[in-house]
Amino acid sequence: GAFNASFSEELDDWIADHFIFRSELITANNSLKASLFGTSDEDQVIVGKNDWLYFSQTTDDYLGLNPLSESDIGRISSTLELVSEYVEAQGSRFVFAVAPNKNTLYPENMPAYYRKTDQPTNLDRLSAALTGRPYFADLRSALQSLQEQSYHARDSHWNNLGALCGYNVLMDTAGKPHETFADASWEWKKAWDGDLDAMIFPSLGYKDEQAVFDIDWTYRYTSNFHSEEDVLITTENPEAEGSLLIFRDSFSNALLPFLAQSYGTAKFSRATPYSLYELENASYDTVIIEIVERNLHNLLLSAPVMPAPERTPIAQDVAVQNAVVRTRQFNGMQHFYGYLEDTADTGADPIYLQFSRGDSVWYAEAFPLCESALLGDEPQGRQGFSAYIPAERCDGYTVSVVMPAGDR
Repeated sequence: GAFNASFSEELDDWIADHFIFRSELITANNSLKASLFGTSDEDQVIVGKNDWLYFSQTTDDYLGLNPLSESDIGRISSTLELVSEYVEAQGSRFVFAVAPNKNTLYPENMPAYYRKTDQPTNLDRLSAALTGRPYFADLRSALQSLQEQSYHARDSHWNNLGALCGYNVLMDTAGKPHETFADASWEWKKAWDGDLDAMIFPSLGYKDEQAVFDIDWTYRYTSNFHSEEDVLITTENPEAEGSLLIFRDSFSNALLPFLAQSYGTAKFSRATPYSLYELENASYDTVIIEIVERNLHNLLLSAPVMPAPERTPIAQDVAVQNAVVRTRQFNGMQHFYGYLEDTADTGADPIYLQFSRGDSVWYAEAFPLCESALLGDEPQGRQGFSAYIPAERCDGYTVSVVMPAGDR
């Protein structure tokens, strides 16, 4: 009903997506390039050795490019500590897990021209920082000890054997009595449609091998289930006990049956930021955060939504910071966020919000994260902070940002 200035571009796109035999021609083109040159025209797929495919978004981790700073590793560690403190205070067990990239576990089939460095990766460094913390589930070490192949050759994810290994590590870390499925029968079947295959060979119909288990599942979906990619999935199992809340990504698609089988109720969420405030109104025995290695930087982008922990008077010598403070209302809480001005990067040093009203002063510890999406065009890359405070707790108070003077 109006002039469309983009008509020409949109028409070109429509024709490109709808011309006859498009899938067949893409498949033929990529098959030829893969067989002759070990490459493809799909920039998200790396054609490896022995018919293996890899996700190109894992390249930086593999090559040691764009590493997180030591301050960022510290920020992630501090964030997880605050989450653990809150979850444990609500009577739940907290578990944090990183699903390794496929080329972290199987580098031997990467093309030779991808030269892996000997520098520690982000996963190496974060794992070292978290070693010994009771909530850290070291999936990589467990997967490296498996004798059977644990990742699909032509998909970016682990297969059911990898997922089963990850499940057992998660349950052990949570201290949850569980069925290990060690005696469950299984067999390899050509039954899996690889996500990487679909990108470069859309009409080939190739089936990757999958470990198919013979298990009598007794859980059922209580949400309007469409696929494992749903943002929210809930399950129940009348033959199991306990409750689970897991914030996850696509690697938990294969984890879902094992976890749902082991809990009376389970909630699987792909929403971000992580809505931990649910623990205020619902009881969960186990809370899990699972994230794939290539997305570790996402842990720096937004703070989990939960009441910031109140602190007793901190060090008597505190320094008020020059800070930009923004605020918004969110789910019955006041969200304070912003960044410090003209301050050197303090890494993971604690940042507090000081609330003052007359003679009444109290403190809350903020996540040391910069809410980039909320700050928009404002200066980025500064020392950020983020804290959610129950609205009634901060009503009428003046807020300022402080740090113990010794931490500057």
